[in-house]
Amino acid sequence: MHERCLNEAERILASDKDVIVPVKKIWEAVGKQGRAQGFEIPALPDFTALLEGDTRFEFLASLDENGEPIEDLPRDGTDQEEELESLGFYSGDRVKLRSVELTPEVIGGLIRQKVDRTMDALARAWERRPEKDSDTEDQLLDILAKTQKLQREVKNTFSDERMKELGQLLKKTERRNGTPKKTTGSPTKKVPDAKKKATAPKKKLQPSKKRPKVKKPSSTPRSKKSGRS
Repeated sequence: MHERCLNEAERILASDKDVIVPVKKIWEAVGKQGRAQGFEIPALPDFTALLEGDTRFEFLASLDENGEPIEDLPRDGTDQEEELESLGFYSGDRVKLRSVELTPEVIGGLIRQKVDRTMDALARAWERRPEKDSDTEDQLLDILAKTQKLQREVKNTFSDERMKELGQLLKKTERRNGTPKKTTGSPTKKVPDAKKKATAPKKKLQPSKKRPKVKKPSSTPRSKKSGRS
């Protein structure tokens, strides 16, 4: 039973465009397949433990803007929680297939999807806004305008083209860093010359031309040298 649940979870996760998916969403999808195909699935905590113990899956913590783990929303089974989950907003652990690499293109697509999903949720909130409540309408319109601006900026900043270029740049950098560095110092071409110099026969020194020796005058008595008696 457990192996069948895990295989089904792997299949569902591989086909999900979000790549990083809430465990509860996977659990619900596996539950539907279990009811259709006639196999049982464990409770959510046990299902989570199964995924954690299988090397095919990798868990990722959800972080806020400060890099801190996001606390789970209360799972009270209220209509509000069900509505949020229907819009794709789940609390709890996230999981991805370990074999799927988080490239810039994948990450860019995830960011765009999150913003689009938020925009869809705000559009539904606008349709369900209370009647004759100008304050709520003004707040929603302000949020919609800001989110729409963010949506345009995200699509431009994290476009497929830019993320593809970033991915190619990262690959080039990895290849460059992976090649052995050139050694510094004297070029290798000079080594043979050095050997030649070392093995070449020494030239015989040519004898220098002898200079004519100048005879020193012999010392003579002072009387003879001066010519005086």
